[in-house]
Amino acid sequence: MMDPETERKEEEKETNPENKIAAVPSFPDNAVNGFLDNFKFELNHVSQELKSLTDKQTELLEQVAEHNTEVQNSPEMAHLMKVMEDMKSGMDRLSKLRQDMNVVHDRSEKLKNRAEKLESFCKTAQKREDDLVAKMDKQGQQED
Repeated sequence: MMDPETERKEEEKETNPENKIAAVPSFPDNAVNGFLDNFKFELNHVSQELKSLTDKQTELLEQVAEHNTEVQNSPEMAHLMKVMEDMKSGMDRLSKLRQDMNVVHDRSEKLKNRAEKLESFCKTAQKREDDLVAKMDKQGQQED
């Protein structure tokens, strides 16, 4: 019979993952080499394909960079940039014009409302005046 401390150490050894890894037997070299031989051709083929694709990608990136340089340095690009600047200034002018038109519209609405109120006031005043004139005429005729 073992003491409790020794038992605990034995259990620790059994449950310790490092000890389990060491307990796995190593594969023989022939098995590893055979496994690698089975996939060597495919791995070389994939490696060549990747290298080919990387080279093509690099070539395409260079072509795109050359094309971008040509486009940026072309006279048409300078003309296009000028047209874009003109469009921007035109849009700014249109925006300002729209704001001005909104202000004019608001003013005209206020003037229209004011004119309607004045017209209503004038009609009311005219009606009172007519009523007073009619009343005065009645009084004048009754005195006669």
